[in-house]
Amino acid sequence: MPKITVLPKKALIDIPVKISISNITANEQITVKASCKDKNKDTWTSQATFQANDKGSVNIAKQSPLAGTYNGIHPMGLLWSMAPIDKKIQHFSFDKNTLEIHLSVYSKDKLIVETIFYRLFISPDTEKIKIREQGIIGTLFYPKNMKNVPGVIVLPGSSGGIPENKAQLLAAHGYAVLALGYFGIDDLPKDLSNIPLEYFQKALHWLKKKSNVNDKKIALLGSSRGGELVLLLASTFPEEINAVVSCVPSNLVYSGFPQASKPAWTYKNSPITFMPSPSLEDISNTVKEGTVAFHKGTFEDPWHITPHFLYGMKKFSKHIDSATIPVENINCPLLIISGEDDKLWPSTLYGNLIMERLDEKKSSIKRKHLHFPGAGHAILFPYPPHTPVIGQPIYLPENDLWSQYGGNTKDNAYANKHAWQETLDFLNETLK
Repeated sequence: MPKITVLPKKALIDIPVKISISNITANEQITVKASCKDKNKDTWTSQATFQANDKGSVNIAKQSPLAGTYNGIHPMGLLWSMAPIDKKIQHFSFDKNTLEIHLSVYSKDKLIVETIFYRLFISPDTEKIKIREQGIIGTLFYPKNMKNVPGVIVLPGSSGGIPENKAQLLAAHGYAVLALGYFGIDDLPKDLSNIPLEYFQKALHWLKKKSNVNDKKIALLGSSRGGELVLLLASTFPEEINAVVSCVPSNLVYSGFPQASKPAWTYKNSPITFMPSPSLEDISNTVKEGTVAFHKGTFEDPWHITPHFLYGMKKFSKHIDSATIPVENINCPLLIISGEDDKLWPSTLYGNLIMERLDEKKSSIKRKHLHFPGAGHAILFPYPPHTPVIGQPIYLPENDLWSQYGGNTKDNAYANKHAWQETLDFLNETLK
């Protein structure tokens, strides 16, 4: 009787599983289909066709599929190549504790065996506490029964809210992690504008006072505008931070969002100088001149935003010096992560400019810039289902158009896996 073996059958989402099929006909072709439902009950699927060996077995970790939603030998290909049945689904809704994966094996279109296994977004050994005190809005995750652990503050980008997904997964690796909101939730500002840096300093002090946190080992982790923010915070409060992970960041301070006329950040009641943004007229003119390629902004022909940031750097070049984050003030180890096919903004260029400035200013901090060819703007954690946010068009309601974050499924999956491992290694080396 055909058999599917999945090991481990229940594990955190960043833990790989081994999938094999046995007791089938020698040299038989089978198709393995994976499916799951996210929090919104949208269905995500993948599939791969394999040929069994002469013993009647298939080892997905060691075989390349003959056809399917991925190619090449990838033990976790059935998971990261999952895509929504409805191609206009915006993103995978991660906000659940357990993901149930259904595996079905077919021979000649006939179901011969099936099973279920589970992926966890939060460890059973992780405590979760909603934080609404001293004006601080967030969620604290920490390992149960562990004392004196390093602390990490995780900050979102321009989507706002509370970034619980990375935070809760990181907590499973031995950290007290504060997923900190700073706009777009509860009584916080509605938009990313006029956010005081003192708010984050208060959150740092709050986390350091927790009885189970080592106040001498505190890191910041942020992506996109959050990546810009952690660089700015480490430059402003260098003595209070012990490690920084800046994912797909900018080396420049940019304006508020979506209101480009307002500053994103303030300090001591004064706006932080920011880089001007091209106007819609500027963008229209660059398209007419052929400087920037035309895209309709539809699902079929999404807008690419990176060229407009590059144009803005040329048009407003005299503002670059005053808007550049003074990263030479950072006193702690720094890890920068970027995708070379980032279509939201040129994060690899920005990362290179950060490294160049640190060299020019003769900074002595330990630093590394990981940049992944073929990866886009949304570098997350290992093995999530392939989502529109990662590699397909996404809808931007504030602009009423479709855009793209860049990258392709395979290279984004590689970046997700390796960037996460590098992040864990970096935090382990610097904080533990």
